[in-house]
Amino acid sequence: MAVLTKAEALAIIRRAYGPDFAQSVEPRLPDRFDPDDDADAELLATLGLTRDGLANAMGGEL
Repeated sequence: MAVLTKAEALAIIRRAYGPDFAQSVEPRLPDRFDPDDDADAELLATLGLTRDGLANAMGGEL
């Protein structure tokens, strides 16, 4: 999976989980992250997100 910018991630999160959820996690997202990286995946998990959930939101294109 590619490294995502904060803006790219927020667009995916808005699409999958709605704008309110995206707004709630925005302050905790780093500027860039790699969902395949263990530390970044752990951060996503603390936010209630998973790599698979993000990929599914993009139709498996992530």
